[in-house]
Amino acid sequence: MGNTEYLEELLRQFNLGKGAPIAEVLERYLERSLQIKFQRILISQDILKEEFVRLHESFLKILKIYQASDLKLDMGMFTQDQLGKYFFNQGVYAMCKDNFLQASEKFQEAYKINKRNVFLLLYMGIILMVRKNHYAAEKYFSEATKRDPNYDDAWFYSAENYFKAGNFNLAWECYEKTRKLNPAYNDINQRLKETKEAILRKRRGGKKDSLLRRLVQYVRSAFER
Repeated sequence: MGNTEYLEELLRQFNLGKGAPIAEVLERYLERSLQIKFQRILISQDILKEEFVRLHESFLKILKIYQASDLKLDMGMFTQDQLGKYFFNQGVYAMCKDNFLQASEKFQEAYKINKRNVFLLLYMGIILMVRKNHYAAEKYFSEATKRDPNYDDAWFYSAENYFKAGNFNLAWECYEKTRKLNPAYNDINQRLKETKEAILRKRRGGKKDSLLRRLVQYVRSAFER
């Protein structure tokens, strides 16, 4: 396939034809990459993550071909809103590729432009959580739940951060909030079970259940059903 045909194939992914101006390519790329279906934390959504990565890489390939033809993407072409979205997308792409350092840099650039983006707040919190900076991560997760109290991902990752920090009671509350918002949330019942067990262990000073205690608990649970 020649370079022209290859470019046309890439442009068709954005419903664009041969000779589409770079500004229009940018606009269509942002429109496609910010669809509602991508408004999840993509690192935990394999199918959506792969689709987003393909979309972003197609855009980068178009830019490379345009650049070779002296049709460069000038930052002056971006509105402030577009620039914030582009930095955000670069950060998401870097996270999908497990490049957390680059992701953090791009998200910081996006944050300077728009501090109200809930998905951006969550991604920034996740990076800090991965680095075990749970106190700093809590700030972003808390802000995300305040900005969108009905967003299940915000409560779930807030719970994850509390759990990893050893604050199991708050983790339980956030997991329970996630379950109420979305009973089908992936592995939520398992998370609640593990958190309950962690709370009980902490109360016993970290000691594991004796066989007798487990049997008693099993019998009690059976009668409560």
